[in-house]
Amino acid sequence: MKSWAIFLCMLIGLGTQQAVFAQTPSLIICKGSSVNYKEFNDPGSLPSVAWAWKFQGGLPATSTDREPQNINYPDTGLYITECTSTFSNGTTSTKSVYVLVIWAAPEPIPMKDSSLCNPAINLTLNAGNNHRGWNYHWTSMDVDLSAIDTNNRTLPIQKAGTYSVKVYSKCAVTSKTITLKLGEIPVVNLGKDRFVCRNTAVGLDAGYGAGYTYQWTPTNATSQTILATTAGTYRATVTSADGCSAYDEVNLIDSCPPIVLIPNAFTPNGASPNDVYRPYLEGFVAMEMRIYNRWGEKVFETTDLNGSWDGYYLSKEAPEGVYVCLIELMGNNGFRQVHKTDITLIR
Repeated sequence: MKSWAIFLCMLIGLGTQQAVFAQTPSLIICKGSSVNYKEFNDPGSLPSVAWAWKFQGGLPATSTDREPQNINYPDTGLYITECTSTFSNGTTSTKSVYVLVIWAAPEPIPMKDSSLCNPAINLTLNAGNNHRGWNYHWTSMDVDLSAIDTNNRTLPIQKAGTYSVKVYSKCAVTSKTITLKLGEIPVVNLGKDRFVCRNTAVGLDAGYGAGYTYQWTPTNATSQTILATTAGTYRATVTSADGCSAYDEVNLIDSCPPIVLIPNAFTPNGASPNDVYRPYLEGFVAMEMRIYNRWGEKVFETTDLNGSWDGYYLSKEAPEGVYVCLIELMGNNGFRQVHKTDITLIR
């Protein structure tokens, strides 16, 4: 009658003092830990006389000892340990176990106290430490949390309050508590749009708050108040000490009638005054000026409100004489003006 021998491979994790038998699907240890292995035969079986161990992921990777000691696992992962015993009658038997090596040291939890500027909160907190074998537990003193959410690595929230998370494994534990508050949103009111006249300064005030900072356009001023000296649209952006911003705009509308003075002569001799030809304009937003010689040739054209003719044509000095100037203007009141005049070029 044939005799069968049966053996078990028993694992003892260093520092844990917990026996795990071959039938157990896995042994969980920390990265960098070592394992002591033991081989046993069932009572009444033939004695084993030789042993062949293979330690996937372990150092050393193999052993012929009956009880290999201090097999170290330097890297995380799921590994298989295989034990083959040879018995006195020459038969062999092989059994194996899985060893799960998990991350040993917790990483800093990537959360911090914050001020939220939008009351409609839609935020996800993250405990980090995304490693196999690690667990998470969220709590809050201010908000009732869903039982489904409290054991995940991330936590979606929709309310301000204090939140705590515990991150743990058999290797280590860490925790962190943060507070999310609704930040102060400044109230900015520059008043209603108003009419102004040229060269009349208007004071604008963006409002005071402790720790407020200011940014004005188009002036780039950073003070609480400014003096606006020209018509246009002014915006004040105010940021509170919590980092929350708000803005307001005001339109200063030029109500003075446009003024245009068109000279009838100039002397382009390189010496002021009157060395270039330009009209004097106030209260206009657009201009097109064209100048023609006596033969109807266009010698100059510009759409620049500050544009001027220097008396040159085709890179040469234009001759003395009478020229025709046609000017089309658009006032800040929305009305269009057209002016035609003779100008005399004197050298």
